[in-house]
Amino acid sequence: MPISPTVETGSKRKEEELSAEEDEEEAAEEEPAPKKAKVGDDGHAKPKRSDEESAEEQEQEAKAKPKSARGRRASKSAGARGKSATKKKEKEKAADEEDSEMHDGESKSKAEEDGEDLMPDVNGVSERGHIYFFYRPKIDVGPEAGVHDLDDISKFHILLLPRESETKSKHQRFRVFTIGKKRLPDRAKGGREVFWATMTKFGDNFAEFKASEAMGPVDYETKTKGKRHNEPARVAGRGHYAFFSPKPKTPSQRATHLLYYLTHPSPADIGEVQEELSIYASGSFIVQIKNPKASNPPQAGLRPEKKAQYGDDVIDEKFGGDAERGTGRRFIAPNPASMLDFQGTEMLLIPEKHEVDEILTDEKAEQEIEEESRNEAHYMSARDVLKELRLDEKTFPVTALEGNWL
Repeated sequence: MPISPTVETGSKRKEEELSAEEDEEEAAEEEPAPKKAKVGDDGHAKPKRSDEESAEEQEQEAKAKPKSARGRRASKSAGARGKSATKKKEKEKAADEEDSEMHDGESKSKAEEDGEDLMPDVNGVSERGHIYFFYRPKIDVGPEAGVHDLDDISKFHILLLPRESETKSKHQRFRVFTIGKKRLPDRAKGGREVFWATMTKFGDNFAEFKASEAMGPVDYETKTKGKRHNEPARVAGRGHYAFFSPKPKTPSQRATHLLYYLTHPSPADIGEVQEELSIYASGSFIVQIKNPKASNPPQAGLRPEKKAQYGDDVIDEKFGGDAERGTGRRFIAPNPASMLDFQGTEMLLIPEKHEVDEILTDEKAEQEIEEESRNEAHYMSARDVLKELRLDEKTFPVTALEGNWL
């Protein structure tokens, strides 16, 4: 299918809270109060009872005393049993928690081995590869009229192909981002331009992506306007990229930079297409990904069912929880870069004025990227770039890659 995501709004989900209560048992019995002499209506003490009545009363009191003692012993015994039962429950609870932690540890170890759940931060260069910029003309903008400026463009995309040596996949991985403003944020304006972007497509096998179809022409028909035609996408730039996360002094200083050096067109051949799309010979952006639990700005973002499904474990571990409930952050740095491998990831691109070599403090990596870019710009032609993407030159002309609108 052609790459053309829809941007819509989001919402939040509910969470359950569990609470536990402990019952305490009290058992106490007071000794009977001493008996007082009975007083008659005239205010005088009543006469003493007969010896037979006194003996009967003493016998009843004698029976009552052992019964009271038994009651006290029974009460003490019940209290002891209650405390014993409470201690037993606490021991069982502690054993269950220990067992649960053991199983959690085993699950985390397995998840860590599989690389599915745990996402440890990476300090330095976390990923390198090739980057491509391309745009698609608006519907019915044909080869005769052509594209002359941003007004004739419907979509602007970034394609990333990580180096195979840095991935676990046996095939070429890929990511496709769609930029909301139909161009890159201008580095000359620094942080004043912040653009919204969305992960449109990613996968483990670029061959299955079928770029010639996804980026190719589209013909369809509507009831109101009849047959419609959408021209194929034009490749407007190619280069080397790296994700770089410097070691922060404090947690609040965490940042991930997307840096690139352009190979095509070469710095000397950059034309009006690249200037209009803000594609410089080199550039850097701070990338921040959005918490899918956080609400979107008006008229921006995806619907809840379209947003990235990280899972609660990743939301808690990386974002710190649900942003709408006040327990998590709205935006974080995508560290490691694999956090981008979720369909519907929403992000911000913030341009940086500084040169790449000022930001990428890993001198070895910076020199390698710059040298590889310079060499490929020398021995690779624009047609070689199309072949690299498995694109046919007849369908995808190299005009834009050479700096001219088409």
